[in-house]
Amino acid sequence: MALLEVKNLDKYFGGIHATDNVSFEINKNEIVGLIGPNGAGKSTIMHLLIGLYKPTNGIIKFNGEEIQHLSIHKRIKKGIAVMFQHSRPLSRQTVLENIELSLLEDKFQFFYKKGIKEQAIQIAKKLGLELVYNKRPSELAFGIIRRMELAKAIALNPKLLLLDEPFAGLSHLEVEEFSKLIRSLTKENFSIIIVDHNVKAVKDLVDKIIAIHAGKIISTGTPEEVISNKEVKRVFLGEQTKIENSNQKQTDLNAKILLEVNITSLSYNKAQALRNVDLIVKEGQFVSVVGLNGAGKTSLFKAIFSFVNYEGDIKWQGKSIKHLKTAEIVNLGISFVPETRELFKFMSTEENLNLALQKVEKNEAKKRIEEVYSIFPRLAERKKQLASTLSGGEQQMLTIARALVQKPKMIVLDEPTLGLAPIVLEDISKVLDYMHTQMNLTILLGEQNLHFALRHSEKVYLLEHGNLICDCTMEEFKERIGEKYLA
Repeated sequence: MALLEVKNLDKYFGGIHATDNVSFEINKNEIVGLIGPNGAGKSTIMHLLIGLYKPTNGIIKFNGEEIQHLSIHKRIKKGIAVMFQHSRPLSRQTVLENIELSLLEDKFQFFYKKGIKEQAIQIAKKLGLELVYNKRPSELAFGIIRRMELAKAIALNPKLLLLDEPFAGLSHLEVEEFSKLIRSLTKENFSIIIVDHNVKAVKDLVDKIIAIHAGKIISTGTPEEVISNKEVKRVFLGEQTKIENSNQKQTDLNAKILLEVNITSLSYNKAQALRNVDLIVKEGQFVSVVGLNGAGKTSLFKAIFSFVNYEGDIKWQGKSIKHLKTAEIVNLGISFVPETRELFKFMSTEENLNLALQKVEKNEAKKRIEEVYSIFPRLAERKKQLASTLSGGEQQMLTIARALVQKPKMIVLDEPTLGLAPIVLEDISKVLDYMHTQMNLTILLGEQNLHFALRHSEKVYLLEHGNLICDCTMEEFKERIGEKYLA
């Protein structure tokens, strides 16, 4: 009998079908990877398993007993524990005290049973925390905090342990060490589900992989079977087309440098997102930064626009812009198309465009809007329509159009293909070609869709776990990296 059985699991959020007839099994002492890109449904499945959400339809069996109706604390008592991606330790308590709290009964008592401290010490030793027993979280490196969070989950004595993005924010070395730690836990007689978007992070660690996309399971099997699956490759890499540079325009090798990035470190609290990233974009160039989710692409773009602090420097046309505010950077001629779009959803298409033209003379603003309508005729047809009622593809077009009306010298696009249908991808592709070849725009693209990025790029930078591991032309990238990008 399987430890966990999930049968025909459905979850709706309004009209959104977040999980669609999902079924799978987890056996005892098995390590399973649950993978998929952003928005695939991984977090929804995890929240259904631990009880944060109740399913619309379907059955969840644990040790042969249906648990989909049980509350979170009752599922914990049954033997399900989770280590969440975002660490929230008790900041005033020591490492040992944080672990001890997980060992306490879930009801008030004047005196707690003896031996709790000894148990906490044993768990801490098992996870290599013996040198930091008495330290508080603020004194610890991020990798050590992750170990402490894992210790807290193990203290619940689980039969099934769910690890949510356990490698997020860790360096290469820390990932290797944490992987060894997870692998050693199989001796503890419990099963593990690793929820992650990064195929590389789990493939050498798990017994099997369940790959999901758009709320559906698209492949289940050994890591080798799943990684070689055509549908998995399509989801993670993009449509498998003949990779050729659709952009016939080639930048002059002597073109002046517009953007120069030298980031030695970028961190969120103790989690390091970027390390020693050097990047150059020349005038008229089409440059892509590729990498799987969590590689550091968005962090890089946030640094360029001063949304986050970083160590190092970023120069625009030879002058440092590190000290400038976001609005001042935009005024230099750099526009941003964020992954999250950030539209005013209860304003019309045209009102969203006008917001980007507040400092532009009225007739000039009208002229610029007509120009983007000629590029995006669908937006002209929907100029009075609320942004919230536009399709995903139309919202992406509006986000790009909002950047274009600012008449930038360079446009930065973060994951513009995310969640879009193939027919819409083709429309976006044609627009990028037009922007580069006809409008002579310099373009910096961040993408996980490898084939889409290579189709347009003159130069490619590959990010992995915040490190730059390839700085090459499109042809060099194909020769050096190729299919190894995924596996």
